[in-house]
Amino acid sequence: MEITAEQIKAMHVTAFDEVMKEKLVPMIGQEVAMTVQKTVENLKLQRETFGKDMTGLSTKAKKDFVQVVKAAVFKDFTIDTKANEALIEEQDNRGGYLVSREVAAAIMRIAASVGTILSQAAKWDMTSDELGVPNYTGSFLKGSYLNVDAAGSVTGLTFGQAQLIAKKWQLAFVVGNDLLADASENLADWLLALGGEALANMIDYQGFVGGANSGDPFLGILNYPSTTTVDETGTKVTSYVLPTGSTTFAKYAVLDDSSAMIGDLEESILPDAGFYMHRSVWAKIRIQKDTAGNYILPYAGWAKPDPAMQSFAGGGPIKPAGEILGYPVFTNRWLPAVGASSVNGFSDTTSNPFIVFGNMRAFAFGDKGEMRVAQFESGSFGGKEIALADQRGIVYKHRHAMTLALPRAMVVGKTAAS
Repeated sequence: MEITAEQIKAMHVTAFDEVMKEKLVPMIGQEVAMTVQKTVENLKLQRETFGKDMTGLSTKAKKDFVQVVKAAVFKDFTIDTKANEALIEEQDNRGGYLVSREVAAAIMRIAASVGTILSQAAKWDMTSDELGVPNYTGSFLKGSYLNVDAAGSVTGLTFGQAQLIAKKWQLAFVVGNDLLADASENLADWLLALGGEALANMIDYQGFVGGANSGDPFLGILNYPSTTTVDETGTKVTSYVLPTGSTTFAKYAVLDDSSAMIGDLEESILPDAGFYMHRSVWAKIRIQKDTAGNYILPYAGWAKPDPAMQSFAGGGPIKPAGEILGYPVFTNRWLPAVGASSVNGFSDTTSNPFIVFGNMRAFAFGDKGEMRVAQFESGSFGGKEIALADQRGIVYKHRHAMTLALPRAMVVGKTAAS
């Protein structure tokens, strides 16, 4: 059977993907490499189906981006350059380049396709390093009735200000020079996907558990100041404590506790609200039984017309993994896991937060816009001199900010104290 040029090209692309994943596994791990590969495959599928992918970049734009990473001859490319001191303060003897806003936007779109918070949070464009985001902190408005021939009262609106302060994020990794030899669209997919995956992971970590470790620049939802009552001032999240005796994550009673958390959220915030938890917590919830010993989750065709709980295969940080009482369930690797022992400051024991119910539109993400990329032909990356390994170091930098603009839009579930 004759092999066509298209089939040869497809085999080359597949072989390249396998080599790329193999090269990256020692540096980023098998699981992350597989996730990035899945993103690359999605980009290809989108191009085959729709003629373009989520990045919005043309083939030429992607090849130009690879050339930027390689720091090749730039006279044919429309890119911006910056002085070393402004670009890489820590390495003023190294060169670097500011990638176009189109490339930065492409990486942000990829990040939003794999990360929970970036896909759901409210986006704010930042032209400076600080931006004040207004949030209403007064009581719920009711107005008043007028008496005959009498002036009505004036209701004062009280607005607070959540501050977005941009911080610099960096991703550094190494790639063999043999893989960088060709400025191909396929290589661009991998470089873009790596940046998007890493950025989404960091934003999810900071958004959910930020502040758990020294050096965290942002405060995550689980570490936000809390109160056990609905906070009318809008400065604290509502904390729901499981009943006495429920001292581990697995003790979460899916219908009782979920209903209570839903009841703690104001009606106007309920549209677009959802549950957020670690996949291991969702795994325990899925097998809960009622008092008669039957699984609550519809199973093996036992589903009622309107089940109180459902499970969707293949769900996770973007696609819902299921539903509880009509609200979607999203799982995320950074939330506390069943059996956790002081992971990011959280343990599967008494008085620990582990589950969130809320409207992620109340979370603000500020995008500074610029994304920079630098390449290094020498130096120590991960304790290895890359010049001796025929590799090249690649560093992404991006400035962004995040904050919980309306804390009362979140309910955080905690284990009981005893």
